[in-house]
Amino acid sequence: MQVAAQHASTVKEYKKAFTTYPFSDPNPIPLLNHVYPYFRYDGFTDKAVQKEWKVVELENDYIKVMILPEIGGKIWAAIEKSTGQPFFYYNHAIKFRDVAMRGPWTSGGLEANYGIIGHTPNCATPVDYVTRTNADGSVSCIIGVLDLLTRSNWRMEINLPKDKAYFSTKSFWYNSTPLEQPYYHWMNGGIKAAGNLEFIYLGTKYIGHGGEYADWPVNKANGKKINFYEENNFGGYKSYHVFGKYTDFFGAYWHDDDFGMARYGTHDDKAGKKIWIWGLSRQGMIWDKLLTDTDGQYVEVQSGRLFNQNAENSTFTPFKHRSFSPYATDVWTEYWYPVLHTKGFVEANEYGALNLKHENGWLKIYFSPVQTINDTLQVKDGDNLIYNKVVQLSPLKVFVDSIKISANENKLVATLGGTKLVYESAPEANVLSRPVDTPKDFDWNSAYGLFLQGKELMDQKMFPAAEEKLKKSLEKDHNYLPALVKMAELLFRNMRYTEALELAKRALSIDTHAGDANYYYGLVNAQLGNVVDAKDGFDIAALSPEYRSAAYTALAKVYLKEKNADKALMYAIRAVDYNRFNIDALQMQAVIFRQLNNKEKENEVLSTILGYDPLNHFASFEKYLLQPTSDNKANFVNSIRNELPQETFAELAVWYYNVGCIEEAKQVFTLSPASAEASYWLAYLTGKKVDAGNINPNLAFPFRSETAAVLEDLLKNQNDWLLKYHLALIYKDRNRIDECKKLLAACGREPSFAPFYVVRAGVIKDADAAQSLADLQKAASLDAHWRYQKLLAEYYIARQEYEKALAVTSAYYKADPNQYIMGMLYAKTLLLNKQYAAADDILTKLNVIPFEGATEGRELYREAKLMQAVQLIKEKKYKQALIFVNKAKEFPENLGVGKPYDADIDVRLEDWLTYLCLTNTGKKNDATALLQKITSFEPKVDNTVRNFMPSNAIITAWAYEKLGEKEKGLQWLNDQLKAFPENKLIQWSKDIAEGKASSLTSAEKDAGVRVIEAL
Repeated sequence: MQVAAQHASTVKEYKKAFTTYPFSDPNPIPLLNHVYPYFRYDGFTDKAVQKEWKVVELENDYIKVMILPEIGGKIWAAIEKSTGQPFFYYNHAIKFRDVAMRGPWTSGGLEANYGIIGHTPNCATPVDYVTRTNADGSVSCIIGVLDLLTRSNWRMEINLPKDKAYFSTKSFWYNSTPLEQPYYHWMNGGIKAAGNLEFIYLGTKYIGHGGEYADWPVNKANGKKINFYEENNFGGYKSYHVFGKYTDFFGAYWHDDDFGMARYGTHDDKAGKKIWIWGLSRQGMIWDKLLTDTDGQYVEVQSGRLFNQNAENSTFTPFKHRSFSPYATDVWTEYWYPVLHTKGFVEANEYGALNLKHENGWLKIYFSPVQTINDTLQVKDGDNLIYNKVVQLSPLKVFVDSIKISANENKLVATLGGTKLVYESAPEANVLSRPVDTPKDFDWNSAYGLFLQGKELMDQKMFPAAEEKLKKSLEKDHNYLPALVKMAELLFRNMRYTEALELAKRALSIDTHAGDANYYYGLVNAQLGNVVDAKDGFDIAALSPEYRSAAYTALAKVYLKEKNADKALMYAIRAVDYNRFNIDALQMQAVIFRQLNNKEKENEVLSTILGYDPLNHFASFEKYLLQPTSDNKANFVNSIRNELPQETFAELAVWYYNVGCIEEAKQVFTLSPASAEASYWLAYLTGKKVDAGNINPNLAFPFRSETAAVLEDLLKNQNDWLLKYHLALIYKDRNRIDECKKLLAACGREPSFAPFYVVRAGVIKDADAAQSLADLQKAASLDAHWRYQKLLAEYYIARQEYEKALAVTSAYYKADPNQYIMGMLYAKTLLLNKQYAAADDILTKLNVIPFEGATEGRELYREAKLMQAVQLIKEKKYKQALIFVNKAKEFPENLGVGKPYDADIDVRLEDWLTYLCLTNTGKKNDATALLQKITSFEPKVDNTVRNFMPSNAIITAWAYEKLGEKEKGLQWLNDQLKAFPENKLIQWSKDIAEGKASSLTSAEKDAGVRVIEAL
C-alpha cells in the first residue's frame, strides 16, 4: 500500500491576468420589480483586455482549486494534478455576457446560487471572503455576502483536506429577518461537453421548470439516450431535473478521456439534480464563442435543495416553492472530486467512485478512491457471495479487478466496508413512489387553492400578485385562517401595520393558540408599540415548535430594547436552545454580555458565532468595541469588501438600532462608505437635518422598512425632493402605489436627476399619459444616455406614434451606430414606419451581443424580409418575393441568434407566402404540397421550449380551408386553444378564422400578426 500524503494543504492568494471581456454601464434607473433594490449592468463588449484578478488557490497532493472572490467567489477551476485535467470546465477567458438577473455572468467552474431564482445577484461581482489554515492540515476559503432580496446571509466554506482527493463545499445560510423569505439554492457546475460525455444521473424521470415531467434516461419520442450529451442533438435548450431514484450522488464521465467527475451529498441535504445543455444546434452552439475564446462548449451539472428550479407554473404541480422560516439557518455539505480510469461509474460517495462492467462473461470491477481505504470489497449475486477482497487503497490510485461469472447482472449488490458504499444493480432499486401529478379535480379557485397561489407568489418575491390571490381567497371565505395569517404577514411586510393587526386578531378569534397567527400578532404589535400584546403573542407562539426559536428571538429583542438584560438574555439563550445556529439570538447574547461588562462570556459567544460564520461582521465590530484599537477598526472595515459594502454596513447598523443599541448604530453608520442611507440614518439618530445637496443619488436604492420610517420622520421637518423620491421607491416596492404617486407628484419639476422622471413616468403611465410623456422628455433632456432615448421611443411605440419613435431612434443611431440595443430599436421603428428595406439594411450592420434566450434581432430580420416579400407579392413580382421569403428563413448570427434544428422552426407563414407565389405562377402541385406540409406541422412544447409561433395558427386554418377542409381547420384551432388556453395569438387566429374583429392591442401583436395583416 502506498503511504497517504503527509503534506499539509496550502492556501495562497495572488493576482492572475486573464483575457477579459468586461461589463459596464450600471443602470441608474430603479428596477421596479422583484429584483429591486439591485440594479443591472447593461454594458457588454466583444473587445478583450488583459485584466488581473485576485485568485485564492487551495492545493494538496491530488487536486488544485482556484477561486475568484471578485467574480462571485466562483470556484473557477479544479484540476486533478496527476493528469493535469480540470474536472470542472476551466474557461481561460473571462467573458461576461447578459445571462443573469443583473446581467453579467461567466461560464465554467462551480458557482453557488442563493436567493430567489436563477444565478445569485452577486455571481459576477466581489463577495466577502477569508482564508484559513485549519488544525487538521486542511485549508479553507470562506466566501459569502448579504443577499438584499431576502436580507439573508449566505456563506460557503470551500475546504481542501490534506489527505483526500476531494474538496467540500459547506453552506451556512441564515435568514436574519423576522419574516419568511423566498428560498432558492442551486450549485451550478460547468463541465466541458466534448469527449463522449455521459451524465451519470440515476432516475426514472426528469422534471421541467414548470413541474412537467418526461422519461429518463431514454427519450420516449425518439429513442435517444439523453444521458449522453451527443444524443441530445434534437430540440432546443435542455433542463433535466433528474428524479425518481433515491440517490446521494451524480456525476459525469468523458469516455474518450477515461476521466470523470463526481458530486456527493446526502439526499436530505440535496435532493435536486439538474443538467443544463445549451442545445446542439446552432441555436445553442452560438454560445460557445459568446462565452469563451478557446475552451469549447460546456454543459452544467447542478445540485439543489428542492427537486427542480421551479418557475411560476410549477405552483400547479407537486413541485412547489418553499419559504425560509424566520431566523432559520440551513447547513449542508457536498463533496466534489475527479474520477480516474473507471470507464464510467455506477455509485459514488465520499470514499470514491465504483464501476461494475459486464464484458464477455467477465465482471470488471473499478474503484477510484478519494481517501485512504483499508476495507473489504464484496459483490453478491442475490444471496451468493461471488467476490470478496480486502483492499488497501490510496487516493486516486485506481483499483481494477475482474472475475469470470454467469451471474444475473440485474441482481448484483456491491459493498465496501459493509455499509460504507452500497450499490444495487436491480433497475427497481431505490425507485421512489413520490407522486408527480396534482389531482385533476383540485380546485385552484377554492379558498385553499387561491391561498396556495398567494403563498407560492410570496415565496417567489412576487408580492403584488400574491396580495391579489390572498384577497381572492378571503373573498371566497373571509374567515379562512391560513389566508388571514398570510395576508397579515404580507401587510406587515408592506408596512400596513394597522390593517395587518386587524387580520391577525381575526385569525386569533378563530384559533387563539395558532402559532403563526400569534407570531405575526406579536410582530405587528411590537412595531406599533403595543408591548404587552407583543409579548403575549410571542409567548403563545413559542408553544409551537415551528415558531419557538423565532418567538424567543423576538422576545429577546423586546426586552433588550427595554434594557431588561436578564430577561433578554434568558430568551436569547432559549432561542439558541431550539436553534443552535440562530445568529440573531447569539448576537444579542454578545451585546448583553458586553453591556454587563462580561468580556469573557462575550468572547465565548463571538467565538461561537465565528465558528459558524467566519465572515460575521457583527463579531468583527464587537471585537472593535471591546478593544477600540486602530487595528481592530481596520480589521472590521476592511473585512467588508463586497460589491456593495454600504449595504453591509447599513444592515449591521439597522440591526443594532432594532435591538435598542443606538450608539452602536451611529458608530457603524459613521464608519460606512458614503451613501444616501447612511446620511439619512445619521441625521435621524443625531436629531439633525439631512444635507440632501451633498448626497449622490446615483445607484442609491433604499428598500428597508426601517429606512422608510426614518424618511417619514425626516420629512416632518424638511421638504427635500430626494427624501420623497427615496421613500416613494420603498412604497413602490411595498405595493403602496397611491402613497408613492403622491410623493413623486410632490417633487414637481425640482429634481435635476433623470432616473427620478423615469420612475414617475412609469408609476403614473396608466393614469396620466401626458405627464408620463413630459417626464420621459425631461429625463432625456437631462441625460443623453441611450436608456432615456429608448424609453421615450418605447413610449411612442406603445401609443402607435411611430414617426415620433423613429425620430428619436434615428437621431441616436446616427450619433452612435455601435450601440446595438438602440440599433435594434431603430430597426424596429423603421419596420413600424413601413420602411422595410431601410430596416433590413440596418440589421445587416448590427453586431448584437445577446442575452440568454434572445431572439429579438432575428425576429426583426424575419419581419423585414417577409414584409418586403408581401410588398412584392402585391406587385405580382413573385420570383423576387420568393427570394425574400427564403432569406427570411435564415438566422444571421450577427444578430445574436443561432439557427435551431429545422424540425424546430415554424415556417408556416413562409410556406404560406411561398404557396401564394406558386399558386400565382401556375405551380399548383407544388402549392398543394405546401398546404399539406403546413397542416402536418405539430405545435408542441418540449422541455419548456416551444417549437411554434402562435400567430401561425391562422395559417394552418387557412391551409385546411384551401384543401377544402374548413371545418377541420376550425376544429384544429379549438384544439390548440384547449392545449394553450392563455395564448392570445391563438385566440386571435380563431377570431380571424371565424370572421371576427381582432381583439389584440398593438403591443400584443408580434411580427407574424403584422405580416399576416399586411397580406
